[in-house]
Amino acid sequence: MHTWVIGSSGLLGGALIQEFPEAFRGSPINWADASQSVRDLSENLLAFRALVSANPQPWLIVWAAGQATVSSDKETCHRELEVFTEFIGMLNDQLPEGPGTFFLTSSAGGVYAGSGQAPFSASSPVTPLSEYGSLKLQQETAATKLAGVRVMIGRVSNLYGPGQDLNKLQGLVSRLVKAGLDKETINIFVPLDTIRDFIFVQDAAATIAQVSQDLGSPDLLVIASGEPKSLGTVIAQVQDVLRIKIPIAYGVHNSGSGQASDLRMTPTVLSPRSTPFPVGVKSVISDLLDRLQNQ
Repeated sequence: MHTWVIGSSGLLGGALIQEFPEAFRGSPINWADASQSVRDLSENLLAFRALVSANPQPWLIVWAAGQATVSSDKETCHRELEVFTEFIGMLNDQLPEGPGTFFLTSSAGGVYAGSGQAPFSASSPVTPLSEYGSLKLQQETAATKLAGVRVMIGRVSNLYGPGQDLNKLQGLVSRLVKAGLDKETINIFVPLDTIRDFIFVQDAAATIAQVSQDLGSPDLLVIASGEPKSLGTVIAQVQDVLRIKIPIAYGVHNSGSGQASDLRMTPTVLSPRSTPFPVGVKSVISDLLDRLQNQ
């Protein structure tokens, strides 16, 4: 299967490349400039189409790109949506030959934040509370307008693992580890009894790799560990693995209004991998230690 992972330099994209080591790499995409990123995507699409034409076989495009977070404003989310819809339009006009699948990675927390009673499944009603959640829902709608290709949507719960971009206001596990290693205070903006479903990034990538190649898989999925944890439990377990007391301060941030108190998830399918949380935390520690040594 010809595979193209869009967003391969990100947390999930990098894990997907490990699942598809022979994936089409293409040229770098300048995500910092919306107009340039559209041009870069267009050039890469042409190259991917040529690859498929030269060696016909089923193909897969996974969209795992995105700079927006729950704290992003409306303008930032709008620009990201414009780039995505431009790409969907290009893909509709220039589909690669033969049977193909387009897989969109969406955000379970983003789309279910205001939906009421947890746990959430693929059939739960969607009610975003943030601009980020609305962005993800609009991307889902745009993706379904593709014709002549199988469209799959994976609503992913809270990812953690090595490779987290610490320039974004997200990635609690990595931020906790970094705060412990740096002996710097981390700010927590939600109550400690807030419940989230943390899934190790490689487990999520393995699920996407499996379902995208299985024609019997549903086209809308929740990708999660199914093992909810309160933030208090997460902090305690990270401290236990790290063996360091993490300095924590509690405050208020504008992203708090877009956060649900309980985001338990019911995964549509179980991941072929199930990484224990302490093992996943150890991989984050190793990653951040490497980064600190190479600064």
